[in-house]
Amino acid sequence: MVLASAGLLACCPPVSVQAQPFSAVPGSRFELADAIELEKADSAVQKQFKRVKEYLADKQGNEAVETLRQAMETSGNKLLGVTDYRFVTVRDFCHLQLASLPAEALALYRSRVDAQAKRWYEEGIAGRDGELLRRVIQQAFASSWGDKALLALGEMALERGDYTSARWYWEQIIPVPQPGAGPRTWLSVPNTEVDLATVRARLALVSILEGSAARARGELAQMANDSPAARGRLGGEEQNYVKALTAMLAESDQWPRTLEEPGWPTFAGSPERNGAVGKVVDSPSIAWRLALPAAPPGSASLWGSGMPARRVAEESRAPLSYFPVLAGHLLLVNNQYQISAVDARTGKPAWGHGEAEIFRDPLDEAGHAQLNPPDELGVPRFTMTVRDGKLYARMGSGATSRPPGSPLAVDAGYLVALDLEAEGRLIWKIVPESRDWAFEGSPVSDGACIYVAMRRSDIRPQSHVACYDAETGTLRWRRFIVAAETPARGAIHETTSNLLTLDQETLYLNTNLGAVAALSTRDGQVKWISLYPRVRQGDLLNLDPHWCRDLTPCLFDRGRLLVAPADSQRIFALDAGTGQMLWETDPKANAVDDAVQLLGVVGDRLIAAGGHIYWIDLGDRPGRVVAQWPEGKERPGFGRGLVTADGVLWPTRENLYVFDPQTGRQKSVVSLTARGVNGGNLLAWDRYLVIAGNKELVAFGPAAGGAKREEGPLAEASGKWRVASGELKHVTATGE
Repeated sequence: MVLASAGLLACCPPVSVQAQPFSAVPGSRFELADAIELEKADSAVQKQFKRVKEYLADKQGNEAVETLRQAMETSGNKLLGVTDYRFVTVRDFCHLQLASLPAEALALYRSRVDAQAKRWYEEGIAGRDGELLRRVIQQAFASSWGDKALLALGEMALERGDYTSARWYWEQIIPVPQPGAGPRTWLSVPNTEVDLATVRARLALVSILEGSAARARGELAQMANDSPAARGRLGGEEQNYVKALTAMLAESDQWPRTLEEPGWPTFAGSPERNGAVGKVVDSPSIAWRLALPAAPPGSASLWGSGMPARRVAEESRAPLSYFPVLAGHLLLVNNQYQISAVDARTGKPAWGHGEAEIFRDPLDEAGHAQLNPPDELGVPRFTMTVRDGKLYARMGSGATSRPPGSPLAVDAGYLVALDLEAEGRLIWKIVPESRDWAFEGSPVSDGACIYVAMRRSDIRPQSHVACYDAETGTLRWRRFIVAAETPARGAIHETTSNLLTLDQETLYLNTNLGAVAALSTRDGQVKWISLYPRVRQGDLLNLDPHWCRDLTPCLFDRGRLLVAPADSQRIFALDAGTGQMLWETDPKANAVDDAVQLLGVVGDRLIAAGGHIYWIDLGDRPGRVVAQWPEGKERPGFGRGLVTADGVLWPTRENLYVFDPQTGRQKSVVSLTARGVNGGNLLAWDRYLVIAGNKELVAFGPAAGGAKREEGPLAEASGKWRVASGELKHVTATGE
C-alpha cells in the first residue's frame, strides 16, 4: 500500500493515541493530514511502464507489448492514477496503453491475441454467454474482436433493461482523440470496424428509454450533423435513425412515470438509494402509534459541559436514528439490540400473536447500556434491508473505530439474517473476526450475496467492502478501499454508518474518507476510485453542518453517481462507469453544506435536504441550485423527507410540506403540531405515511385495521425495447 497525496484527504482516525477522556485531549480543533492510502501498484510496475515508453521510442514494439502483457499478469488488480484524482486497475491502464500503440505495434499485439479473442467471441455469441464476451474485453480489449464483444454485451444489457451497462459498453466503441503528449485517460477500442452511426443510435435510444431527455437531444443533434442519412433496424423495420429516434423522444414525454414497486426494502427505498413511492393519504389522521426505546444520543460527552452539539435536521441528544423498512404488509424497525415487526396497516404484531419484537440481543440491560462509549464521535443509525423474504441488519455496538486500550467492554457490532417467511427465525449471525474489524451499516443484497461496508482500526483506519453468502453467511471476498485520518484523530471512539449502493453488478461506496469507489459484485475487484477535495480543518465543538452527513450513500441515477460526503462542503456527480467528475456545486455560489440527505432524483432535479430543502439542476446547468426553501437563514428541517407521486414530502418539527419536485413550488402544508406529532424520518406507501421519531412511530392513514389495501398509482412501464437476433424491437406493456 502506497500513500497518495493530492492536496486531498480521507476520513479515518489514526489510532496511535492512547484512549483517554475527551477533556484530556489537547484542544478540540483538528487538522487532517493530506495523505490517502490506496492499494497502488509498486515502483516495479512504474518502471515497467517507463520501459514501455523507451521501447516505443526505439521502435521496439515487440518488447513494449510483452512488457504490458507481463504487467497485466502480475499486477493487474493494483491501482494506478490516470489523473491525480482518478485511479483504475493496472489491467485497465495497460488496455489504455495498448489501445494507444502505433499501428505497427498494435498489429503485432493483435497477431498474438486475435485467435484466442475470436474463439471467445464466437463461442460467446453462439451460446449467448456474457462471461466469454466479457473475457474478450477484460483480457484482449485492444484485439480486433474487442469492439464486436462490446457491441454484443451492450445489446444483452439493453435486453435486460440495464441501460447503464449498455451505455458503458457502447461508449467504448466510439473513438476518443488521443490527448497530445499526455496519457490516454478514456478507454476506447482502436480502429473499430463497427458502424458508428449504429452505435450512436443505440446510445440515443438508451438515453430516451431511461428518461435522459436532455442527453438524448444532444446525441440526436450530433447524429443529425454527422450522419443524417444513416439507416438501420428500429422497431422491426428499416428506418432513418435520426427521424425515428426524434419521433420516439417526442413520444416519450407522454410516457407515464414509472415508480418503484410497492415496498420500501432498504434505506432510501432501493439499492440504488433513489426510491420513490405512490400517492399517500391526502388528509392524514393517526391510524396507530408504536412506542420505541429512545435512540441513544450522539457525541454526548463531548458536549457535557453544557454546550450542545449542533446537528442538522435533528437534535444531538435525541437524534432521529430510526429508519423503518417495508416488506409486503410488514413494517420493520430496529435499534442496536432488538428488531420489531408489525402489520403496516394496524401497528399490531406482525403475525397476529405474541409480541412485535422478533429478535433481541442476548445481552442484558446492563450490557445494552454499554453499547455506546461515553466519548464518541458520531451517531448510531438503524437501517435494515429486505430481499427475497430475508431481513438483514447490523446489530450491537455502532462503534466502528476505537482507540488502542479502549475500555469498551462490548465487542463490535454484528450482522444477522432473519427469515420473514418463518416469523423472524434467525438464519445466521456474523461476528467480525477481531475487535479491529466493524460493520459500518446494514448490507445490501442481490439475492445470492450480501454486501457490506467494513472498517478496520489501524494507524489510519481502513475502509473495506465485504461479500457474504446470503444463505450461509460465509465470507466470499473482502476488498480494501482506502485509509486516512478523521476528526476523531484516534483519541476517541467513532461511530460511522456508511452504506453501499448497488446497481446491477456494481457496488459503489462513499467512504467519507476523501474517496468514492466502484467494485464488481462478482469478485470485489475495484473498477475505479476517485478522490475529491476535502475539508481539512475544523473544531469538534463547532462542527460545520456538512459533518452531519453521516448517512449519505451514493445515489445512483441513469449512469451517474450523486455524492454528498461528510468531509466536503460540496455535492458532486461522477460518471458511474469511469469515476470521472462530471460537476460539483460551488461552495460559495451554491452553499449546500447543510444538505445532509439526498432524497432522490425527479426528472432533471436532484432533491437534497437538511436544514433547507434544495432543488439542484441535472440538465442544462448541472450542479446549480435552482430553488431553495426557505430562502433565508432559517433551517427548519427536522427529519428525512421522501419523493412521492404527489411531489416531495419534507418535514419540519411542526409541519409536513409538499413541494413540486421540478420547480420547488410549495403545494400544500399539513400541521403536525395540531395532531400532537413532531417531524421525523418519513416512510410512505399506498395511502399510509409513517413518521419515525426518537421514541415512537406514528402512522397516518385509514383508521386502525381499516380499509382494504389498495395499490398505489404505480405506472406501468411504457416504451420498453429489447434486442433479438441483433435487432432492436419495441415491446409494449403486454410484452407484444
